[in-house]
Order: sequence, then structure tokens, then C-alpha cells
Amino acid sequence: MARISSIPITSMQGYSTAQAAKIVGVSKNTLLQWLYAGALDEPKRSVVGGVEWRIWAHSDIERARKVKSTMKRGPKPKKRK
Repeated sequence: MARISSIPITSMQGYSTAQAAKIVGVSKNTLLQWLYAGALDEPKRSVVGGVEWRIWAHSDIERARKVKSTMKRGPKPKKRK
């Protein structure tokens, strides 16, 4: 069975979600949370080998960078009693 990482997503003029997250500087889970929350538009999807992939274009990555710049970092401070 072939590993997912062996599929050359970049040959399709785009990036996988994991690759896009690395470029943006966040985790893959963070990028997916932004998608599910509606903070980021869904990138184009493509079927490769029977598996549906999100294909992130350069414009999608730039939008993700803008979303990242608006997000606050770190956990919320605890309230003192």
C-alpha cells in the first residue's frame, strides 16, 4: 500500500493541506479548524487515485496567511478568584 506522502500533490499546481499548513506556519489541525469555522474559504478539491484532496493554490495560502495575522496567539488567561 502506498503512503499518502508518496503522492506528488505539488505536480498538480497546488499543495496538500499539510503542505499548506507548513507554509503558513500553523498545524494542519489549525488550518482545518479555520475551514470548519468559516474563517477561511474552502480550496478547490480534486480526486487523485480515488481519494478526494484539497488542493491549495498560492492565492489560498495567501488568504490563510491573512487569517493567521488576525488571530490572537496563545491560551486565554485564567481569571483570578
